[in-house]
Amino acid sequence: MGVWAKKLIFANPKRRNTNLGMMFRKLTTQISTIIKRRYPLVLIGIAVIAMVLASCETPEKLMKNPDINYKLKVATEWYNKKEYYKCIPIFEELMGLMKGQRSTEDIYYMYCMANFKQGDYMLAAYHFKSYANTYPTSKKAEDCLFMSAVSNSMLSPKYELDQTYTTKAIDAFQSFINQFPQSSKVDSANKSIIRLRKKLERKALANAELYYKTENYKAAAVSFKNLLTQWPDIDNVERILFMVVKSYNKYAENSIAIRRVERYHSVIDAYKDFYYKYPSSKYVAEAVKYEQDAHFYSTDAAYERVFSFSLMDREKQFQLAIKECNSQLAFIKDPDQAKKCNETIERCYYGIIKNNFDLAEEQADTNAVRRDIKKADFFDKTVKSYYNFVDNHKDGKYFKEAEKLYAQASDNLNKLKGNGQKQKD
Repeated sequence: MGVWAKKLIFANPKRRNTNLGMMFRKLTTQISTIIKRRYPLVLIGIAVIAMVLASCETPEKLMKNPDINYKLKVATEWYNKKEYYKCIPIFEELMGLMKGQRSTEDIYYMYCMANFKQGDYMLAAYHFKSYANTYPTSKKAEDCLFMSAVSNSMLSPKYELDQTYTTKAIDAFQSFINQFPQSSKVDSANKSIIRLRKKLERKALANAELYYKTENYKAAAVSFKNLLTQWPDIDNVERILFMVVKSYNKYAENSIAIRRVERYHSVIDAYKDFYYKYPSSKYVAEAVKYEQDAHFYSTDAAYERVFSFSLMDREKQFQLAIKECNSQLAFIKDPDQAKKCNETIERCYYGIIKNNFDLAEEQADTNAVRRDIKKADFFDKTVKSYYNFVDNHKDGKYFKEAEKLYAQASDNLNKLKGNGQKQKD
């Protein structure tokens, strides 16, 4: 700057300020021109940064803004940009702020959908259903009820895990179909129900198989049977029916004598159901063996069961064992098993003789008269049961033992009658 310029500037303060302003504007213009010519990218970068800083709105900052319309505008923009994690808390706040003032129907819908898109299916399922209940006449009610079912189905885990949400999803889809039978989404809902039911079938089948592997045969048999009741169109019905037979057979084998008869009957009944539907099954040979063994072992079990009862109740149980043997004998095809079954019948008849004899011997009433009367009664039953035995098994294996008991009972009976006569005299 020349000497004359300095004099000119500093001589007049107002002029000095004006000239300084002009110089500053010229300087900034020159700098801008240089940047535009030499560093255009720097200028663009500065502009972009300025724009980003201007638009750098966050949910936290937006929630502090008192302008409801502005909040709704920004949250809706975030929703449209699929920035769901940003818009969810704002929608949630707006529904509270606007309650009772203006409709929040559209906001609530975006809130439901944002939760679903964000992957929060549990919350989405609840709010979609709540939307349908809150706005039943809305055009979006149908979609929301369907999406509630879809959300539950998204929560349905692998078949090995708990299937609570699978059941909830099936119920939700069925509720949707019932409420909107003419909807275009009914076909999709039905397909979803079929898919989810298949998962439940697989879970139930896995449970039944696990019961069998862990030797809980009763639970296995019941579970396999329930599969056919709950899912009659389940795959591989043939094998499931066979597993019912096999499970009941194992259950019977491992049961105590007093329960074994009825459980072998379950094997026979299960076999009948299996064979009726699949007479040519690849499992028939094994199933027939279980059925044949069940006929035989039920007679064995009926005899063993007798000794679970007291002497006073055994005669009735021997009679039941005889009845069991006679009813099963016609179905036992193996000669050795049939022979053993006949021997069991003979043992039962002999058992009745011995049981009555033992009851007579066991009487220990302190009153001699009463004791002798009771003894005489049981010795008389011994003699009568011997006659019944002889009618059926005169040449049987236990004939000699039966004859001995008969002789002793007759002798004791005569003595007791003699003692009674003396007492009268």
